[in-house]
Order: sequence, then C-alpha cells, then structure tokens
Amino acid sequence: MESTFNHVPVARQYKLSGMQKFVAERLTASRHETASVTAMAEVPMRGLLEAQDAWRARGIETSLTHHMIHLTAHCLDRHRLLNSTLHEGVVYEYSPINVALAISMPNGDLQAVVIRDASGKSVADIATETDALIGLARDGKLELEHVRGGTFTLSNYGSLRHTVWATPIIPPGQSGVLGMGRARPGVVADDSPQGWHVETVVPLSFTYDHRVINGVPAGRFLEDLADLMIHASTENPHEP
Repeated sequence: MESTFNHVPVARQYKLSGMQKFVAERLTASRHETASVTAMAEVPMRGLLEAQDAWRARGIETSLTHHMIHLTAHCLDRHRLLNSTLHEGVVYEYSPINVALAISMPNGDLQAVVIRDASGKSVADIATETDALIGLARDGKLELEHVRGGTFTLSNYGSLRHTVWATPIIPPGQSGVLGMGRARPGVVADDSPQGWHVETVVPLSFTYDHRVINGVPAGRFLEDLADLMIHASTENPHEP
C-alpha cells in the first residue's frame, strides 16, 4: 500500500540523523527564544581584495572568508554587547571572541567550526586554522573542542550564484550571526560629477537578538564592520 502524509502520496521517508536532529532542535529553540531582527548592507570589496593581494605578495593565500572572520572579530571587540547571550533575564558578555564558521557538509548537513580568540589572531593564522578545521569536518574527524564555544557566527553562502540576501538564525548561546551573499556589481556613491560608480560589492545580512541590543547600536556595528572592510588594505599584514 502506498504511503501517504497529509493525504499526499510520499515518494520516500527517512529519519533525521543524530546530528541533523540536534541542529534542528537547537535552531528551532533559538528561533522561538530570541527576538530576531535582520539588518542588511552592501559593502564595496576593493579593500578586501587589496588585502588579499598584500598577503599573496608575502606568499600567503587567504580567502575572503578568512578576512571576514578577522574583521568581524575585531569589530566585535569594539561592540562587546554582541559577543554575549541572554539567559533567564541575565546578559552574559563573553570574554573571548570565538567566531563560529557555518559550513555545508558534502551530505548537506550544516556544521559550525569555532576559531577561538579570533580577535587576537592574524589573517594568516585564521586561514591556517580555518582550513584545518574544514578539513577535519569533511573527514568526519571533528572533536567537541572544535565545534563548541562559539560566541558569534559567520555564514558564507556566496558560492550560491543567485542568492543575495538571507535571514540567518542566531545559534543558541549567541546574540548575532552575519551572513555573506555572492559578490556582484553594485552602484556605489562617490564625489565625482556623476555621483556614483559601479564596483564589486558583497551583500551582508546581520541578524541580532533585539532583546540584547537595540537597532541603532546594532546598526553601528554593521557600519563599523563595513568601514573595516573598505579600509582592510591599510592593515599591516604582519599584525593581528
């Protein structure tokens, strides 16, 4: 007899894996417990690309994700309230800035790996550590220490060709998550007679917990992060 659900024939059915069920339950709980708001911005990428070139000139290959982990951690150091969580009426502001990077596994599962004390590391250090963690994740060799303790999450879905914006869900125990979409040509205002020019921009979606931080302070975080991205090329590649 053909199986049905909601009076519709079912092609196949399967149970979630242990990891899938764990992630689903935690994200559902977070969705119900937080007052999520998403702010969005488009930021010119020239500074990031020039920063990449500066590291490459020193023989070190970095990705935009590596630079975004680095800059996000430094921005969180200026906006410590976003490096926190609210539990039973108490805000817990974390001491370390541990950036969790959400990655898509080959089987479609979602996994986050944690770069600990990211604000004290150089882009090169972050690149080495991140790539090692992603390798462990793909090989199924992650340990508990590699995945727990994140205080803020970065999710890069820029590999999707037509996905620009998203409203990422805040992981439990955190107050913010930053999503990065696919870079594309965008109109940027300038001081020329025309008043604008076209250059590559990256879309950002920043979801924060409105119970912990209000809209204006959250907006200042996003503006400061955009400024850090625009001026990324002025950083000394030898400094954290």
